[in-house]
Amino acid sequence: MNDLNNRLLNTINTIVDYFLLNVLWVIASIPLITIFPATAAMFGVVRKRQLQKETNGIFKSFYLQFKDNFKQSILLSIVWVVFGAFLYVDYRIISPESSIYQFILYILLIIGLILFASITIYLFPIMVHFELNWKNVVRNAFFFSLMNPILTILLLILIGVGGALLYAFPILIFILGSFLASIVYYLCQNMFNQLMVKNGAN
Repeated sequence: MNDLNNRLLNTINTIVDYFLLNVLWVIASIPLITIFPATAAMFGVVRKRQLQKETNGIFKSFYLQFKDNFKQSILLSIVWVVFGAFLYVDYRIISPESSIYQFILYILLIIGLILFASITIYLFPIMVHFELNWKNVVRNAFFFSLMNPILTILLLILIGVGGALLYAFPILIFILGSFLASIVYYLCQNMFNQLMVKNGAN
């Protein structure tokens, strides 16, 4: 009975911690320019909870992760905004029904958008799991997105469903972020471990 009570208490504590983590992420993202550092901090806290079983306070852990990842994630956010804006402008300009040339460009744009979204999903798990500069974070995110297409598709569907739920029920912004981050990092971390074991065997 005591074991059951302890498990129930641990589950409740975990839910509360992830709710607080999500609230911190929302608050830290309000200036918009800090969305990347806030998201990196959220993934960093999730990583420590999953791998190191850290039980330190959410506020302190989030602050430390935010500070540690701030410079790199800000640089990455600038690069990502530029690429995102370029893709968006192309999407607005290209008219696929006007000519075969425009249609081909449109197909290439769709491929680029899918690749851009795929790389974005891997950015934060890689950033907090490995000690890399932002260029190598992007490069590894690109390779990981291609190395395991099934996982990449699964993550895209997961984020897509999360985005649809958030669009339908905006209040979920205070719950959904940390929940999705925990699933995304868990799946990515398993892939990281498999690759490390495989490379070690080679």
